[in-house]
Amino acid sequence: MKLKVLIFILLLFAGLSAQEKKTLVLLHTTDVHGNVIPYDYFNDKPDNNGLAKVYTRVKYYRSKYKDVILLDGGDLIQGTPMVYYFDHIDYTVPNPMSLVMNYMRYDAFTVGNHDIEQGYLTYVRVRNESDFPWLSGNCLYPDSTTFFKPYTIIERDGVRTGIIGLTTPAIPMWLDSTLYPGMHWQDMVTAARRWAVVLRPQVDVMVGVFHAGMNPEYSREQTDRLGLPIENASLLVAEQVPGFDVIFCGHSHKIYPYKSDDPAYINGTLVVMSGSHARYLGGVILDLSRDSGRWQIVQGKSFLEKSDTVATAPEILAITDTYHKKTLEYIRQVIGEAQDSISGKFSRLRDNPLVELINRAQMYATGASISLAASFNERFLLPPGPVRIKDVYGMYRYENFLYTVNLTGRQIRDYLEYSSRYLVWDPQNHRVVESDKIPGYNYDMAEGIGYEVHVAEPIGSRIKNLTDLRTAKALEMDSVYTVALNSYRASGGGGHMAAAGVTHPVITWKSSEEMRNLLTDYIEHKKILSGKVDHNWKIVIPRN
Repeated sequence: MKLKVLIFILLLFAGLSAQEKKTLVLLHTTDVHGNVIPYDYFNDKPDNNGLAKVYTRVKYYRSKYKDVILLDGGDLIQGTPMVYYFDHIDYTVPNPMSLVMNYMRYDAFTVGNHDIEQGYLTYVRVRNESDFPWLSGNCLYPDSTTFFKPYTIIERDGVRTGIIGLTTPAIPMWLDSTLYPGMHWQDMVTAARRWAVVLRPQVDVMVGVFHAGMNPEYSREQTDRLGLPIENASLLVAEQVPGFDVIFCGHSHKIYPYKSDDPAYINGTLVVMSGSHARYLGGVILDLSRDSGRWQIVQGKSFLEKSDTVATAPEILAITDTYHKKTLEYIRQVIGEAQDSISGKFSRLRDNPLVELINRAQMYATGASISLAASFNERFLLPPGPVRIKDVYGMYRYENFLYTVNLTGRQIRDYLEYSSRYLVWDPQNHRVVESDKIPGYNYDMAEGIGYEVHVAEPIGSRIKNLTDLRTAKALEMDSVYTVALNSYRASGGGGHMAAAGVTHPVITWKSSEEMRNLLTDYIEHKKILSGKVDHNWKIVIPRN
């Protein structure tokens, strides 16, 4: 009997020793938005985030683990003056983002909406410079072939890892179709099912790298109105599509897990979202084993690391030094003079010189009599003195183009009614507060017309006393007006056009230059900027 037990134990240990084990580490960044070195080009001062910091931790994981895969979730080639300059002004040298990511040895990249926003020639050029595949399995031609690779397979020491890339399909809500000629964006669940069936049998580990957030209800009202798929469907894929071991999310600039009690696994899938602007490195550590045949995941653990306390990698500073110096030279160019301070503070609560400047620039560039614009930076402050290129970036954060559209007076009113949702009436404290559910960049203010926002009234009855400032008469509800607004809004971004009953806007003009260039031209034309406003609109609160 004792001999049988001894033989059993020996056989058991022999089996365990024959079992192979490995550790696979997946590292993830997303929504880097051109942040390479820790420098704030908008305020021209050092900062504490960027890929140069992330790379220090990447090197650490590569030194500790044999098998490491490095991934990015999109919105790479937009967001800083550096990347703008080398996207659109000097593209005779490699783009700084492809240069740095090649050096860091990224393994795969999923395309984001802001990458598409840079234009076909730009994103194709940067893709061709990249040593890693650009993925998007739901960017389709009419015959269902994909423009980008739908997936890639990475082999590390015998372990085959499949990476499926998907991009938020709400792109038509923000971007003109000329930026993705002949392509369309399929809903993520359908695309994930298609490629999971193809990929899962070929790999040991299957990973989704999605440029989309986790809240499917965010913007659902707007996408439904436009007949578009859900913007943020990463959670739906985890819940509805079997086979994914890990899903990395992005697009919404959030982190996940956010709280200690957030579940790391959703329907058996490890889910991670790694913030934005290279402020975080996200990752998953997978313990694998196999007796024979395929590798199996024994256990997995996710993590998020902040980059602000990490040393900057000198190698990244060295290879980008020329790019950095050229960018500083660019942003420090003087284009005008500010006579008064121009501040973004309270710019969504009262007529403000910052928003008026943007609207006046739009009217100057287009000849339109009415303009609509948002305040993109409430923290912006321009003191009296020289106005530089960097100040234009500070006041206008996005690479929008400028359009003119034909809108009736009624549509303008309904547009402003919808926009006014951002202003929340607090009757208990008898005050107006800014919404914590609607992004501030989705609150537009008008120039060229006079109006009042009666915030205590229900949405739909708030906008009163609409006046055409050219004639000093009431805005005619059935008359058609030429209105200047940015390309994001004209294409449906924020849902304003759909709320005004405009599903197919009559676009009468499109700029060939981006809004920041048009703002620069306007400031150079004006030479002197004033902090005065015409007080064409105001918020009206009931008497106490």
